[in-house]
Amino acid sequence: MTKRTCVVLALGLLALTAAAAAARPFPATPAPGVRHYRYQVLETAGGAVDKGFITDFDLRTGRDGSIDALILDSRETNDGKTWTTVAAPAACLMAMRAPPGGLATVRLWPPSTDAGLVLGASFLDTCAPDGVFLPLTDILNVVVIPVASKFHAADLRRVGDEARYDAFTGAFDRGQDHMKEVANGGTVKLMSLDRGQGVIDWAPELADLTLAEHGPQGQPIGLQGTEHWAFRLTLDRRSGALVRAQTTYDDLDLAMTMAGAPPGGLPRLKIARVVTIEPR
Repeated sequence: MTKRTCVVLALGLLALTAAAAAARPFPATPAPGVRHYRYQVLETAGGAVDKGFITDFDLRTGRDGSIDALILDSRETNDGKTWTTVAAPAACLMAMRAPPGGLATVRLWPPSTDAGLVLGASFLDTCAPDGVFLPLTDILNVVVIPVASKFHAADLRRVGDEARYDAFTGAFDRGQDHMKEVANGGTVKLMSLDRGQGVIDWAPELADLTLAEHGPQGQPIGLQGTEHWAFRLTLDRRSGALVRAQTTYDDLDLAMTMAGAPPGGLPRLKIARVVTIEPR
């Protein structure tokens, strides 16, 4: 082997190494297929659980890169101990495009023009019970983070790489209930890579949150304050599919207003949320 050949081979190996190092660690979109998950959230206020959901769902990725969530079953709790199965009338199941034996089929990616701005009826019919709609808001976050260009996950190449994204707004309009949340940007960071999986942290900055809800007797309730939350995602390096996800923190600090409140006002509402999504 001549000296010139050695130099050419060495340069070739360096080029291949550089290309491999610069390659994206995950596919741009998950490979086609259906994958099975369980979602759980527990919300605590004052140290006690006051809301929670357990939802079994599938993510179905089409050959065109579209991603649908199939909500198969959901249960809810107000104390973390007693769980009630979520149900809906036949007409609502039809409106939610329920899969056989399930509750709803919802397009997560790409979003429709209006669903990309506000999660209204074009995202999921407003007949949907909370136990279907609310879990989907977290599931949507987790699905969109790796594939939406605005979050810059595609810019991450090596462990420790971090990218910033611009401010974004999330909102829903569900008849009597409304929400608007504005985050002033945030970061996405590649935390680890091995041969099979990689981990991404997605951390928005402190967000301004406004909610309008109705209480058990139908009385309007206003909530205004902040939410600070982040997700950690584990992705399969070969397929790009979600393996698991969980919040690393999710804390809300809200002032509440309602008719008939005492003169001194109501105490601030401090809520901690723990979300997990695991294979099932």
